[in-house]
Amino acid sequence: MPWVAEKPDHGDIDVICESDAPTVERFAGMVGADHAAIRRNDMVFSVPVPLPWDRGRIVQVDFICCTPEEAPATRFFYAGGDFGMLLGRVAAWQGLVFGMDGLRYRAERDIPWAADVHLTADPAEVLAALGYPSVLPWFDTYDTLWRFILSSPLAGPWMFMPEATNHENRSRDKQRRKVGDFQSWLSEHLPDRLVPPAPRRTPAEARDWVRTRFPAIGIDDDLRLQEARFLHTKLRTRLLGMGAVEDVLGPGHPPESLGEIVRDMQPLLPDRAERDAALGDPSGWDRMITMARQAAVTVARKRGLTVRHMPPLPEFVRAP
Repeated sequence: MPWVAEKPDHGDIDVICESDAPTVERFAGMVGADHAAIRRNDMVFSVPVPLPWDRGRIVQVDFICCTPEEAPATRFFYAGGDFGMLLGRVAAWQGLVFGMDGLRYRAERDIPWAADVHLTADPAEVLAALGYPSVLPWFDTYDTLWRFILSSPLAGPWMFMPEATNHENRSRDKQRRKVGDFQSWLSEHLPDRLVPPAPRRTPAEARDWVRTRFPAIGIDDDLRLQEARFLHTKLRTRLLGMGAVEDVLGPGHPPESLGEIVRDMQPLLPDRAERDAALGDPSGWDRMITMARQAAVTVARKRGLTVRHMPPLPEFVRAP
């Protein structure tokens, strides 16, 4: 991957590896290493590679695995060392997220069904959307990298200072020496621009921006579909849990006792995969609700509770 040319050394060597189904054994054979020494963290394989010119010493090579389709975006994210993290700070002030998969609209954290909406994985589109030229330059010095990051009209020095980020990022920044150097550089060169002139974009403002910049995404339809799926899942969970118990016992019971019955019902019900498969059509929907009610009856009677006449089955609601 491209790096900053003036960087004197590397803690390890990062390599983007196009691999759909990587295994430790495959990497051991590829680099001639003992597979017991290879550490795997999800899709990253850390491999100790002996230095042939310096016996007894090794270099750590991190193979960052992804599909061939994901490789350009992943390489773009890791280019220039801290580049991806710094670009992520610019995106965050716009209500967006930048990561290995490209650019996303950031979900509202106080809405339970909200999830990020993916906008683009194309590096040129990411750069253009955030106000940069569509071709990433070669970073010969950190000064070049930092000035490039600040060249967008959407970027401001305050975005990268400790006061502008959360505790997790501040702790991470302390472990990145060049981030501290960048903050010192900002304090020296742009001391009058370290206070935010305006707050971050609100979710509503970010959605307006997405509608204009990425109209084909249909962000409003995407968010409505997220809500519909959440509500359908919640309905389904209730019908096979608390709803089934209330159907057989009637109202007026404390939620705590109903929750205990729901817990004891679970061994009597099919596993999640079978439930999901059955709830896709009316006959399966009716069968699962009937089974849940029967389980509730069994548990309730063991507890000495009175079972009432069950209501008719609810109308089938297809998943969105």
